[in-house]
Amino acid sequence: MLTMITLAQTPQPTLEQPLDLLNSIPELEQGIPAEALEPATLSPWLLWGSIVGVIIVAGILVYLLLKKRKHTHPAPTAEEVALQRLEALKTQQPNLRTCSLELSMILREYLTGKTEDPALFETHEEFSRRLDALSAIPRECQYATRMLLEKFAELKYAGRQDNAPQMVTELISETQDTILNIQEAQQRAAEAAKELEKVKKLS
Repeated sequence: MLTMITLAQTPQPTLEQPLDLLNSIPELEQGIPAEALEPATLSPWLLWGSIVGVIIVAGILVYLLLKKRKHTHPAPTAEEVALQRLEALKTQQPNLRTCSLELSMILREYLTGKTEDPALFETHEEFSRRLDALSAIPRECQYATRMLLEKFAELKYAGRQDNAPQMVTELISETQDTILNIQEAQQRAAEAAKELEKVKKLS
């Protein structure tokens, strides 16, 4: 026996019963003030307070950056690096051959960093044959510097492995004096050039 199931049908508006649009629009709740429907605005005091806060923070950051920059130490000069290495070599007191190799390297690196002389990248033979070797340092320092490098080469090829503290100390002191003499001669030349420039401007 079949059971007939009938679906309840909702009444649909017909042409004879038009949809009442006006009555279907929801009404606003009574009693809501008009100000509540306006977009929220930022208080003038809060706005100015935010601006002042941003300015203060920016000022603090700039102050900290400038303070950090003042405390930043400049990079050491070629003289300072060379003299520091020589002081360290004094405490090590290596044998003569090792000392001559170290001193030759320190002096060559100084010349390369100070005057851009390519002595660091040359063998002793190449350096000796180059006619313009050491031409970038003051003339009064060229002979002593060349003789010192020759002395280091002789000790290296002699292969002396013996410890000679007095001779090591003398070689280190001679290297220090050579570097300081080059520095002082360059300073004198720079000062003389400034004086000459002043005279040219006055004339």
